[in-house]
Amino acid sequence: MSGGSDWMDGVQIYQRNWKTAGINAELKVKEMGAFLSSAMLGRFERLMLGMRGGVPFPDPYLAGFHLPSSRTNSSGVNDPKLTEMIKLQRRTPDVAKRREIVWDIQRHAAEQAYYLWGSSSRVVAAWEPYVKNFGPNLGNDYGGRLMAAWLDR
Repeated sequence: MSGGSDWMDGVQIYQRNWKTAGINAELKVKEMGAFLSSAMLGRFERLMLGMRGGVPFPDPYLAGFHLPSSRTNSSGVNDPKLTEMIKLQRRTPDVAKRREIVWDIQRHAAEQAYYLWGSSSRVVAAWEPYVKNFGPNLGNDYGGRLMAAWLDR
């Protein structure tokens, strides 16, 4: 996977930490297309390490990782209780109640350890006040954000 040198440094730290814990993992780097068409779809030998996330809303994030019908359910999760919890939060219009359900989902998923999460990065953005129609973006579409921006000078 082509995550750059910072990503590969992080992967090697994972590998070293796993070795310290007694887990010997062989690193098999894949080209991005091969990775997306295999490992990200759940076709990997024992363990897959990749960059995931970027969804700031609970439903697509939870559903993508945990619903049996989702193509991005890389771990093959098929947990009827979790599926029902995800569907329940979809049907709950009350914000406070929905938040509680999402917190319950997070606790349940953490107890099952369907995925192990590593560190996450932060993105810091700053711009001059004359740059209009621009804001920070959690995803990879920085260019798209710039296409909508304009300068008020």
